[in-house]
Amino acid sequence: MHHWEVGGIINIGWPDFGRPEHPYTIVNMDHLGQVFRARVTDGEKEGGFLVVLDCPEVVLEMLAKEATKELGFKVIVSNLRCSIDGTVLRSFDYEWYPTPEFAERPTSLAHAISGALETMKQGGAS
Repeated sequence: MHHWEVGGIINIGWPDFGRPEHPYTIVNMDHLGQVFRARVTDGEKEGGFLVVLDCPEVVLEMLAKEATKELGFKVIVSNLRCSIDGTVLRSFDYEWYPTPEFAERPTSLAHAISGALETMKQGGAS
């Protein structure tokens, strides 16, 4: 079990570009069961990601479609893999800018994906 927290360190890399993991500080986050979303900084730049841990890729695609339908903005599963604390994952991509208009999107998306995942686990379909 991971023990991520705001202010803590997380190691992120991009194996498809040959970039090894590098430590980042977590600025804010949502950790909802298997769904983990975070804004991170290396002290100079900020970035973010949203992943689902221990989830087959076919399910990730279904979750992206459900989130797009629920939230009204396009959500896709990135073709670029990231490595987070030694685990290689595909993250979700969506339009986001550091403006008030987009401020709630990351958390809203984390909750939408978590809800869709729980519905799928309970055998629900949409």
